[in-house]
Amino acid sequence: MEVSDTSALRSEENNELQTQLIECRAQLEHWQGVARICELSKQEELQDLQKQCDQEIQSLHEALRETAAQYEARLSALQSERAQWRRAVLPHDTKGNKGTLKKGKLADTSPNSEGAQGDSSPPRCSDHEGSGSDSDPLELLGETSDTETTGLMMDYFPQHCDSASMSSFSMDTPSMPRHPPPQEDTASLVSTGTLVPEAIYLPPPGHRLISHTDWDKLQAHLVELQEELTELQKQKADLERELDVQSTETQKQLSLLQSQVLTSEALLQDLQKSFSQSQNAVQSRLAELSYSQKRVCNELSKLKGEDTDVDENSLPPHSPTLEAAHCEERLRIEIVNLQEQLETRTEESGQSIIYYITFTFVHLADALIQSDLHCIQAI
Repeated sequence: MEVSDTSALRSEENNELQTQLIECRAQLEHWQGVARICELSKQEELQDLQKQCDQEIQSLHEALRETAAQYEARLSALQSERAQWRRAVLPHDTKGNKGTLKKGKLADTSPNSEGAQGDSSPPRCSDHEGSGSDSDPLELLGETSDTETTGLMMDYFPQHCDSASMSSFSMDTPSMPRHPPPQEDTASLVSTGTLVPEAIYLPPPGHRLISHTDWDKLQAHLVELQEELTELQKQKADLERELDVQSTETQKQLSLLQSQVLTSEALLQDLQKSFSQSQNAVQSRLAELSYSQKRVCNELSKLKGEDTDVDENSLPPHSPTLEAAHCEERLRIEIVNLQEQLETRTEESGQSIIYYITFTFVHLADALIQSDLHCIQAI
């Protein structure tokens, strides 16, 4: 019974280990599926982000092209306007310079040049102011007219700087008024003339100028996307850690199960060997018993023949019973010896099946012997 209990416990342990192995494999497949789903979802989200970024980049490219076209059109318009103003201002400026030179020559040749010069200084200043106001855009827009006027003035100044003209300048004479600031009409011209194309910021190709609000919105959206990406990366890292832990645990359990399976297989092989040995021994013993049974039967048949030949009166009354008792004792001794041998072998093997088979064989042998004894007693 102890052997049967141990075998039942071992079979239960094997069944439990097999169920645990099946559960571990199911968990491993589950975590592999979860990892695949996470990987696919991550790839889909990355593709969506890539598409959004591509769309935003395309929109930025289009906006930059539009702004570049607008700036180019504006620059071409400004350049054409500048050329028109330069053409319009150059002839008028040259006429004003020639008129001032002629007036200066006439004032030097007249006898009353001093008084006339004192009286005519305010209108001359006004003319000069007018010419200066007209020549301000020229100074800003064209360099050729400035060089011509300065050359004429340098030629005119040493020719007419005599003693009379020098004496006319005294410390008491008031200084000439400064040029007034440009009016509203000329301010726009000056501002357009001072516009330099190099000073205008043009974005590089493939970029677009946007407002601060749009830029802030894009930055906020980018921050949100980065946060989502970091969360997804954290989730992926956690899942990978769990998968690694589960895989290591399953590997350990698989190794333990494999070792247990190997030990159980070795035990099974040993039991099979012992069972085959005991079975062979039992079969040989049964053959011996059958041979002894046949011999006993032959002896009985001989005894029957002798009994028929010999007179019943000559033989003692209890001789067959004594021989039967003797045979019974001898057979019982052999049965006891067989039982002892079988018990020792079953203890060595430790297998309940072998014990059961041998026990049945012994019972069969005992039954055969009992039947033989009954036959002998009946005879």
